[in-house]
Amino acid sequence: MKTKTLTMPEDALVSMLKSLSEESLINVFWKTLVESDIYPLTEEEIQETYKAKIELEKGETVGWEDIR
Repeated sequence: MKTKTLTMPEDALVSMLKSLSEESLINVFWKTLVESDIYPLTEEEIQETYKAKIELEKGETVGWEDIR
């Protein structure tokens, strides 16, 4: 598959993503970050995922609506 790289201001990208429905947003992230990654998680990635889940359970994550 041929790909292109685009550069754009971060705030423009965040604004564009915030305008999407939750379902569309999940699809974007799935297609860009998950679908093409066929390798198993590294030990570091496993540890970071575990820490992120704990932070989420404690309510210590940044809410999507708070990203500017």
